[in-house]
Amino acid sequence: MNNRLEELLDFLEATLDPERQAAAEALFSRSLSYQPVGRPPLVVRHPLPEDFRFQPYPHREVFDDPAKMLFNEMVYAFGSSIACRSRLNDDLPLTVRANFGTVIIASLYGARVEQRDDDPPWIRRDEDHPVHPRAILDHDPADTSRGWGPRVLRTMQFYRKVLAERPKLRDLIRIVLPDMQGPLDNLELICGSAVFAALHTDSEAVARALAHLAEAQIAFAREARRWTSDRADAFCHQHAVMLKGNILIRNDSAILISPDMYRDLVAPHDARVLEALGGGGIHSCGRIDSHAAAFLNVPHVTSIDLGQPELNDVDAIYARARESRIPLIRVTAGGDELRNGTVRRRFPTGVVLVHQAQSLNAANEIAKAYKE
Repeated sequence: MNNRLEELLDFLEATLDPERQAAAEALFSRSLSYQPVGRPPLVVRHPLPEDFRFQPYPHREVFDDPAKMLFNEMVYAFGSSIACRSRLNDDLPLTVRANFGTVIIASLYGARVEQRDDDPPWIRRDEDHPVHPRAILDHDPADTSRGWGPRVLRTMQFYRKVLAERPKLRDLIRIVLPDMQGPLDNLELICGSAVFAALHTDSEAVARALAHLAEAQIAFAREARRWTSDRADAFCHQHAVMLKGNILIRNDSAILISPDMYRDLVAPHDARVLEALGGGGIHSCGRIDSHAAAFLNVPHVTSIDLGQPELNDVDAIYARARESRIPLIRVTAGGDELRNGTVRRRFPTGVVLVHQAQSLNAANEIAKAYKE
């Protein structure tokens, strides 16, 4: 383990406050359960100060070095910082994940992973030799030993070992599941945009491929769970917030098909993943207004995570979600409505709020004003 990581761990042991984190987790749990709260939980994102004593490694260096990846996860991830926790009075949970981007499940099926400079990894497809959804069936969905699977699991094991040696940090910092996308997103990563035509021309093959990928996601999640330290009470963490459920399915590709096609051809496979893992959330970036009802009606869905809430009629989605007591995650809140309290009237409970500040000092100012 490198000296910079040791220094950071010493700093976190000295500055993190267990009572504060327990209070924040309790607030998340109540709001996510639609219980009365004085205010919904708030996470304020901010740039990392340039003069801060801990600065992240270049992103390109972390994929083969678990110590550097863990260091970066604690210094700055998802626009927030565990290392700056003592300087910001919001409700940030303390989470780290094996951060290999979106490629994990696709790599298990032989999809070629490419990573350049400081960009996240992505799948590089051979457009001259596209993969047909039927080819998915040639692989064992329970085999987690292929592609980038082993390095992801080794990274999680390293996290567990390091934090186990620091009991205070072991109990405060949650090792969470990596990003495993969802059945449709993974199929699109492997096969490319031809998947959308195949949904019309060969829907039976697509359905079988989606079922196969659902089983692969379940198998990998169960293996990865051996190395997590996340909550075991139907709450978990992703994207530096808490959500209700045990996994978060990414469904960015779903908004490229009709809500009816999603409901009939894709939702049953999302439901299979959610059911097997004890319920969970659905995430989508983009404009999901037309798909919100379909997402909310998926069996075993327990949260909706908004990747780009600013593109959506969040109040309308909230009104629908509130009927089913399904919380909304990462609802953007503006500075004025946080300061004057109007956001509490819009969303009295059942949400997790996020705000983007221009600096760490501005983030702390808005967090204090919101709490007061």
